[in-house]
Amino acid sequence: MSAFLQPSYWFTMNPPEVAGLLGTVVFVVFVLFFVLGIVGHLVAERKGSDRFVREAGHKISTLLITMGLLGVLLFFFSFEQIRMFGARFWYPLWGIAVIFWSVLIVRYLKRDVPLMRAREASSRAQRQYLPGRKK
Repeated sequence: MSAFLQPSYWFTMNPPEVAGLLGTVVFVVFVLFFVLGIVGHLVAERKGSDRFVREAGHKISTLLITMGLLGVLLFFFSFEQIRMFGARFWYPLWGIAVIFWSVLIVRYLKRDVPLMRAREASSRAQRQYLPGRKK
């Protein structure tokens, strides 16, 4: 466990062994990301009645598909023992990228969507009084 906390463990160019149980779990997580991204994209496309819900679904599914593919690619490089692209330091960078992208999506949902909804409601209220095509 102490080797896990050493920088020399993470910054070596030698790829980790991914053939055991832990490697299988990591591979399943990456594939699960990809599959959930595809399912999320289909659900957001078909069930999203609200425009903002659809956009949020697309953002989340894009995150999952992209990071799932990058994770499988990273796993492949580690499995094939390719020194630079299979190195250990890519795994924490992958995790940091997932967290950063997730924070951006949460910020969009918490800050930007309510502002856009309010702007759309005020625009709809103003259009009510403007002349236009009758329905």
